[in-house]
Amino acid sequence: MSLRVERFINELMSSNCYLVVDEEAKHCICIDPASEESLREIEYIQKNGLTLDYILLTHEHTDHTWGVNALVAAFPEVKIVCSEACKQNLKKECQAYFRFYYDNSDYHYTVCDVDLTTDELDWKLEWGSNVFLFIHVPGHSMGSICISIEDNLFTGDTIMQTRPYINKRNGSKAAFKHSIEMLQTIFEEDWIVYPRHGESFMLKDWIYYS
Repeated sequence: MSLRVERFINELMSSNCYLVVDEEAKHCICIDPASEESLREIEYIQKNGLTLDYILLTHEHTDHTWGVNALVAAFPEVKIVCSEACKQNLKKECQAYFRFYYDNSDYHYTVCDVDLTTDELDWKLEWGSNVFLFIHVPGHSMGSICISIEDNLFTGDTIMQTRPYINKRNGSKAAFKHSIEMLQTIFEEDWIVYPRHGESFMLKDWIYYS
């Protein structure tokens, strides 16, 4: 395998966006783009002669999705993938979020239509010689998923090196606890975690602040 993970720090709340790059095939996938214009991601893809195949969303919150439309405008053939719950919640997520960050009553943002849901894909996505696996992890939001490929785990807001935040509007502490217990049974300690905030780390080094 020749996969490489590139990290970009989103401009809203300093969350992480990742490009998973297949260096041999010159294709890539973007996870959680959330800078409004996605300028660095677009530049990187174009400069390196890559084809962007998919945008994967770990959940519906705007600090994970604000850059989707810019990427779709730059790469019209790209497909957006998320959970069914994420797809439904995207329709009502954006406006409330921006009231906290912008003094502009006229600002409006809506994510482009989702092309595929993880439910439709039977929770996996074949990508060249690689396979992405999707794991439903409701809790932080009811549309949350984790995404694994090889020994890499993209966790959104579900696994981080900080105390978890459970969104009161569409989250559940009980569901979050169940999701964490499930994840702890299916992944190996030497897997690399790529979280929403901060640097990547080994799963064995994760401290769960309940």
